[in-house]
Amino acid sequence: MTNLEPIGDFVVIKKADSEVIVGGVLLPEVVNQQIIRGEVIAVGPGRWLESGIRGSMQCRVGDIVLVNSFRCVPQVLPLEMDGEFMLVPESDIAAIVR
Repeated sequence: MTNLEPIGDFVVIKKADSEVIVGGVLLPEVVNQQIIRGEVIAVGPGRWLESGIRGSMQCRVGDIVLVNSFRCVPQVLPLEMDGEFMLVPESDIAAIVR
């Protein structure tokens, strides 16, 4: 198993299945392309601010998040683990699903 420790404000996300069920209706991947859903696997310590302190991260390991793929192009990581993983800056995460 590969251990990843992102730096700065980067987050490692395991992509969820591409099909989403909303209100009993199956949405195919084509309709849902602009939003990527996944689980946070690892979180960096936060980026350095101009004041010299580290900014805190809003997401935590285990959070389910929505990444706006129009805003960023997530880099898929070549990991030898089950699933597809992405490395994105926290600023590209649109929402945390509670």
